[in-house]
Amino acid sequence: MFSKIRSLLKQSMVYGLGTIAARAVAFILLPYYSHLMHPAEYGIYTLFMILVAFLQPLFVHGMDISFLRFSAAVPKDQQNNDLGLILTHTTIIGLIIGVPIYLLAPEIARLVVNDAGAAEITLTRISIGILILDTLANHMFTFLRIRNRAMTFSIFKLANVAVNIGLNVYFVGKLHLGPTGAFYAFIITSALTLVSLTGLLYREIRVNWSWQKVKPWLEFGLPNVPAMVFVMVIGFSDRKWLEHYLGLEQAGLYSAGYRIGMLMNMLVQAFRYAWQPFFLQTAEDDDAKETFSRVMTYFIAVAGWVWLASALLLKDIFKIHLPGIGPLIDERYWQGLDVFPVIMLGHIFAGVYANLMVGVYIEKKTKVIPLIVGVSALVNIIGNWLLIPHYGYWASAWIMVLSNAIVTILMYVYIIKRYPVKYEWDRMIRICITVFVAWGFSVVISDAFSLTGVILWILNTGIVLCTPLIWWGYVLTSDEKNGLYRYLQRRKS
Repeated sequence: MFSKIRSLLKQSMVYGLGTIAARAVAFILLPYYSHLMHPAEYGIYTLFMILVAFLQPLFVHGMDISFLRFSAAVPKDQQNNDLGLILTHTTIIGLIIGVPIYLLAPEIARLVVNDAGAAEITLTRISIGILILDTLANHMFTFLRIRNRAMTFSIFKLANVAVNIGLNVYFVGKLHLGPTGAFYAFIITSALTLVSLTGLLYREIRVNWSWQKVKPWLEFGLPNVPAMVFVMVIGFSDRKWLEHYLGLEQAGLYSAGYRIGMLMNMLVQAFRYAWQPFFLQTAEDDDAKETFSRVMTYFIAVAGWVWLASALLLKDIFKIHLPGIGPLIDERYWQGLDVFPVIMLGHIFAGVYANLMVGVYIEKKTKVIPLIVGVSALVNIIGNWLLIPHYGYWASAWIMVLSNAIVTILMYVYIIKRYPVKYEWDRMIRICITVFVAWGFSVVISDAFSLTGVILWILNTGIVLCTPLIWWGYVLTSDEKNGLYRYLQRRKS
């Protein structure tokens, strides 16, 4: 079991390199944008990024998980045919969906931003190009995951990051095109990525299409489309509610804090990229369920430690003054940074949900996903509608946590009867208690002694470093301790 988990960890780390790099664009560009865009402009940028997120499930329509489900364990020749099939199918569907949206761009732009003008119409049309290009490229990235080509995956993600940042410097920094310049950078990067991946994989692409092959893929994947739309509602609709009730500036401030909270989403995504092929390929092993249980425990430990480190240390980093630049993130955005630990907590629930999906895929119970996620999305919509006018974007942050918690609990209650796994709840609870006690200790001590600056930084760093040491005696089993000893001895030799 431990050898399998080590393999999963290695894959997660390599995928994490590419995933974190790709997501890091948002972190790198947030400080950059904060000095070049007013919060209201950043609000416009965010709302159109949300448009892309909302439309993406229509372009993907569940074919990504079907590709994984039906191609992960078949011979390589069949995988090549499947890659050609999904690329052909995606191109056809992309044009069928994209052309009408392109023609209706003025009307759609006014749905995104209340006072939409020519620039917002352009952003809508650019979004369609980004969606088609990215969907095709993402299927190629999925193919690399199926082949366990994690390093190639990460190299291309890193190249994508470098190009994107360079183009943003040109369009946003030099030409001062604001949100439009950012979207020019994205679509050019998407095009270059797709061309590069096609050049890499062209020998393995077998262009084909048949209804007999597509039909079972659609039957498996389409039930996920409503679910993905509901997921987007949970993750992104709050920005539109904020713009509607409080204006673009408040939406922009909240978006800055939300973006930092996406650090946890990077961890979850890196795990998910390695996790899905892993559990599909090991589901028939005798110790599969024990392995899945242990993976959940380790995920909670890693996510909890990352949350603690971020909550105690990250905010001060973004306020560091750089010579000739000023604070890393412009002071206009500081107000919105307070919400990011709450957002990260919501993404931890999303990671637990990803763990639970093993039973859904293995037992082919995907049709229940829209119902479960739909309930959570309804809570999200009603909560934002009722509470934002009274509590502002703090309501949005906590409703996001509640929504993800609801979908996780409902999925657990449903799937545990159909695919029972004995999760280590006692150990996971101890991990969570340790994390929140450590965080509370920092808050109490810093308030009691009015600690700030370097002294507070030293205290918080010590707390973050000591937490895993507490787990050594409080959480880890003797087998895990012995395994770590043997691993360290091998590293020394």
